Amino acid sequence: MREGVTIAGAGALCACGLTAKEMLKGALNGRACFALPGNRVKSAYADRFPVFQVSESVIASCPIGQSLSSYFFLTAAKEAFAQAGLTPEKLQNKRVGVIVGTSVDASFHCFDLYHHFKQRAVKEEDVQELKKYFATSATAKTISAYFGFTGPFQTIVTACASGTDAIGLAKDWIKNDICDAVLCGGTDEINLVPYDGFIRLLIAGKNRCKPFSKDREGINIGEGAAAMLLLNRVLTEEFAISPVGYVLGYGNACDGYHPTAPDPAAKGLQKAISFALKEAAVAPSQIAFINAHATASPANDLAESVAFNALLKDVPVWGSKGVTGHTLGAAGAIEAVLSLQALNEKILPPTIGFSVQDEKIGFSPTTIPSTVTKRVALSDSLAFGGCNSVIVLGSEDFYA
Repeated sequence: MREGVTIAGAGALCACGLTAKEMLKGALNGRACFALPGNRVKSAYADRFPVFQVSESVIASCPIGQSLSSYFFLTAAKEAFAQAGLTPEKLQNKRVGVIVGTSVDASFHCFDLYHHFKQRAVKEEDVQELKKYFATSATAKTISAYFGFTGPFQTIVTACASGTDAIGLAKDWIKNDICDAVLCGGTDEINLVPYDGFIRLLIAGKNRCKPFSKDREGINIGEGAAAMLLLNRVLTEEFAISPVGYVLGYGNACDGYHPTAPDPAAKGLQKAISFALKEAAVAPSQIAFINAHATASPANDLAESVAFNALLKDVPVWGSKGVTGHTLGAAGAIEAVLSLQALNEKILPPTIGFSVQDEKIGFSPTTIPSTVTKRVALSDSLAFGGCNSVIVLGSEDFYA
């Protein structure tokens, strides 16, 4: 059995909960902040599309001058440290890296500036917004500086696979002795670019999303963050850490099929799954469940089913976006933390929104809560540009 990388602590927040434990409760009962985005998105479209939002109390508490995405991640990171029983100060003389996946937080939202520039009427507030972008857009750098870490940092921008890639790369940094510890995960906030973008691609849903359901209509965007604190074996023993889980394997493959559409044959996803299982030295029969990307778009869910039917036949499939929405660059990290919670609590939530089996997909996802007896979960992410990323996680008692 190959040695996995220790997950010392994990934290998260999104529309269905403001902590990792609250998120699992939301996944079990289906409760989430799901509504029209109000004034947060000033779209030119007459039709309004609902979104999954983080609690207004959290948004209101974000310090002036800090991006909401960075604030979300800091909140999740502090929970991860608390669960680990560590403080950042205890790691000051260690090689601590930071890897954060995002999409919105690394983009400059320049619509007003561009409009004013075309009118030859650039305003002072436009310039200040540009300065703010250059000062805060490197999310991982911002987080690393906040905690006073001096190790390597990297912001991952592989669209909706960013959070999964961040955790996978963090695992690699530790396995290759680049770092003693890595704070990793993903974060994103609701923004006009993805909101309008999914509408223009004709894959936005006007009703609550329905992962894998035959009557699925499309994507609801969401927001939030998740963080994991990974440690090498030396630090795990030095601080007498009781792991909350393990990152066992990671796989990444690009199918190069289309800028935005998934490959119907799911060749890249199948490769990523194979790579992750091989590194983890885990057989499909050992997997308790798959936390699927399951955006509830017709093409995505169908493509995923091809890969699952080929490589992971009869493994239970859970789609958690019915309570989180599609949180973009944060999605893979949020789903990883949800998966870890489910493994450790030994319960698999239902796929909220699913109601009608699609014969083209060939299976039904989870429909009622069920007991988990196995100690391994797989979480996958599909992204624009043909990115396919997969991680394999072990429960806290994986080595028991």
